[in-house]
Amino acid sequence: MQRTQSTFNRIMDIFTHFLLLNVIWLVCCLPVFTIFPATTAMFAVVRQWQQKGMESGVFQNYIDKFKENFRKSFVIGLLWQAGGVILYFDASILLNYSFPGSSFLFGMTMFGAILYGLIMPNLFFMLVNYELKILDVMKNALLLSISRILHTLSYAIIFAAGLAIVYYFPFSLLIIGSLLAFIMYHIFDKLIIQIGMQTKNET
Repeated sequence: MQRTQSTFNRIMDIFTHFLLLNVIWLVCCLPVFTIFPATTAMFAVVRQWQQKGMESGVFQNYIDKFKENFRKSFVIGLLWQAGGVILYFDASILLNYSFPGSSFLFGMTMFGAILYGLIMPNLFFMLVNYELKILDVMKNALLLSISRILHTLSYAIIFAAGLAIVYYFPFSLLIIGSLLAFIMYHIFDKLIIQIGMQTKNET
């Protein structure tokens, strides 16, 4: 009975950690322009969980990571949004105007849009694992996404599954973000061990 109760308490403790992290993340995403820093902080927390265990905490841990990574992740977020706007307007123009080579350009734009979406998880992994300049973060995320395309596609599948779960079970929005971040980071962590990439030390 005591063992069962201990197991139940452990499960509830894990659930509470994921729930709290997810709620803090959602709140910090509300201003919209802070989505990138907020998501970077969430990945930084799950990174620390996987390295040191959940005993490292949630709230203060998240706030510290948010402040630590804010400037770099905010600038990358702005660049990323600018790229998305450019892709959107390019696609809109190519859909509404026909000229020689427009079909080819539209296909290239769609390819760019797909790559644009697929690279995003690796941006967060680079931000929380390496001390890199902004352009190096983006370059390395692109190279890793292309060279390890199966892992990149697995992130997309996990994200799509998360969207489907939220669609059918809207209440899961309260925990799905942190859960997906944990799963995707776990896959990335196995990858960097496999290929021998050294990450920064966690303080």
